[in-house]
Amino acid sequence: MRWKNNCTAMNKRERNEDHIPNIDGEGCYIRQLPAPPLTDPSRRWSACLSPNERVFYHQTLSSARRAAKFVTLGPIPRDSLDINLASQYNHSEEIFKGKNDVVLQEETIGQVTFRRLRNTRDLSPEKIIPLKHPLQIGGLQEKASPNSVKLMNTGPHTPLTNPGYSRQTGDGNFFNY
Repeated sequence: MRWKNNCTAMNKRERNEDHIPNIDGEGCYIRQLPAPPLTDPSRRWSACLSPNERVFYHQTLSSARRAAKFVTLGPIPRDSLDINLASQYNHSEEIFKGKNDVVLQEETIGQVTFRRLRNTRDLSPEKIIPLKHPLQIGGLQEKASPNSVKLMNTGPHTPLTNPGYSRQTGDGNFFNY
């Protein structure tokens, strides 16, 4: 039975700068791996370490998967037979395929699976704003004055003077709305 992921679109990923790879989809750690000493958050985790300490604390994908503290979950292939059975090749539909097509895996085609091929981390998807109108949460940013002329019903004869006074166009006398 093939493992299928419910994700339809692949999330954007960026390089993982941390010392432990993000392989949570493949299994879990029963104990924590050794962690480097804490540094200033503005600096990289390996900035104050000697080369041999950097090698000790840094885990690659392969070393993290093979660590005794990591337990695999799900259909992780253990040998070449498992890899061949997990391939995309279907003998009843595809006849006379090449040797490389028989063992072609889902990751190679670009489908999303539980395996991670590079030391990357997923970025959270951007929020989709319907009709380009963001919902503003919170109170009013500024309160409009009730005496403002701009709050009046608009029309062709609406004056735009501030305190509500205006001059008549014919004789120039003041009047109040």
